[in-house]
Amino acid sequence: MNIKKSEIFLNFMFNGVARFLSLEQNKKTMNDLFDTDKWVPLAKLTGAEKENKIVYLYRSQLKKIAKFVFPYKLEFPDMQRTYYYLFHLTNHYKGASIMKSSFAKFNYGRVEYLGSRANQLRLSEIGNTKIQEVKEFLTSKYPECHKKYIKIIEENIDETDYLESDIRNALKELEKTNKIYLERFPKLTEKKQELRRSIEENDIIYFDTFPNITRKSLLYETKVEYGNFTINHVFGCSHGCKYPCYAMMMANRYGKINNSEGWLHPKIVSNALELLEKEIPRYKNKIDFVHLSFTTDPFMYDELNKRTFKKIEELTLKIIQKLNENDIKCTVLTKGVFPEELTNTGVYNAKNEYGITLVSLGKRFKKNFEPHSAPFGQRIKSLKFLHDNGMKTWVSIEPYPTPNIDDEQDLSKLLDKISFADKIIFGKMNYNVNSSQFENNKEFYEHCANQVISFCKERNMGYHIKHGTMNTNNQSTENIFKKW
Repeated sequence: MNIKKSEIFLNFMFNGVARFLSLEQNKKTMNDLFDTDKWVPLAKLTGAEKENKIVYLYRSQLKKIAKFVFPYKLEFPDMQRTYYYLFHLTNHYKGASIMKSSFAKFNYGRVEYLGSRANQLRLSEIGNTKIQEVKEFLTSKYPECHKKYIKIIEENIDETDYLESDIRNALKELEKTNKIYLERFPKLTEKKQELRRSIEENDIIYFDTFPNITRKSLLYETKVEYGNFTINHVFGCSHGCKYPCYAMMMANRYGKINNSEGWLHPKIVSNALELLEKEIPRYKNKIDFVHLSFTTDPFMYDELNKRTFKKIEELTLKIIQKLNENDIKCTVLTKGVFPEELTNTGVYNAKNEYGITLVSLGKRFKKNFEPHSAPFGQRIKSLKFLHDNGMKTWVSIEPYPTPNIDDEQDLSKLLDKISFADKIIFGKMNYNVNSSQFENNKEFYEHCANQVISFCKERNMGYHIKHGTMNTNNQSTENIFKKW
């Protein structure tokens, strides 16, 4: 096994070894075979216990020279008794994985040959039952921890009867049912730049946990004109917005990420609640309300699985509850989907204000500029549900694109879709060369802003036009959220 890329098959004639193990004249032969005398007490055993311990001992000895060793059991064709074991030795998990899959392919999915019983499948070997068993095995073995996919395979490929495909399928099922978080590296496919569904070597599986960081502080006073205090309890965002995203630009500028890929992998602030406990008493007298969030999304959408990220949602709800318990109002903004439990005013303050970002209804714009955020229809539906249940709602139409960026643009139609909301914030698109070079940029935004103002006044809706959108800034609407 010192030769690189070598593999070995050893035919271990178990039937003969077991029969003659206790013979005194075979002692030297057995010592040579096992390279130890630990086999001696096994000679007195019988049945399955004897077989299992002999195979275990021989495999343990082989593990000293090879990283992966798996024994394939083969019975007599016409008897329910073990004939021999075929031991496969390799130093690469792929070798072990391919061999297991190949053996199973011709043995009804098993890694053993059962002779005349070969085609009699047990219940535990059938489809969903087997996957359920593997799921239970994985969640039991890796509680509240994270592992690279390659490590999970390396730790189990020769220690269990499970094929790599069994483990992969179980992980996909666990991901689908929100039992694990699967962090894929890279997140996007190389050619089409779409979210990758496959599971590869360097992907990390989080069992009932989530990527996280710690911070020294959480609450801070924002410079956004309509804001007060804010919290960014998640670093990064999965939505992949390409306006460009100001938060991602700043993270890249200050060396917190190396590229856009780094920003696509969100991390929760693991000590967020502990920080709140310390900071709420310090800032409470200065706080009018706390906004969630300006540099991330509190109900971030997991497009691959068509839902919000469970751990992010859980942390967000705990933060809102903690602030509300201290009589602090929250404003919330998302491109994701609001959970219906926010309507429970016994837990969450009825004075909270919930908003969505909606700058277009166009499919092409969504694909090009907000590729992995929640579908527009789902956002509106979740906000409407909160509104219909008595919650205060608002919509941020920012950054609103110029016509050369969104050729499906229709501000009137967009406003009609959100006419149920209580407030609207409107702002132009910044940091985008194409938008800046639009021939009538200033006139366009002046016209759109006036359209929003007229729409809101006609319906007695609150509004604020972001500074820099119109020729003249209206500071009187900056307190749009300070009025309780």
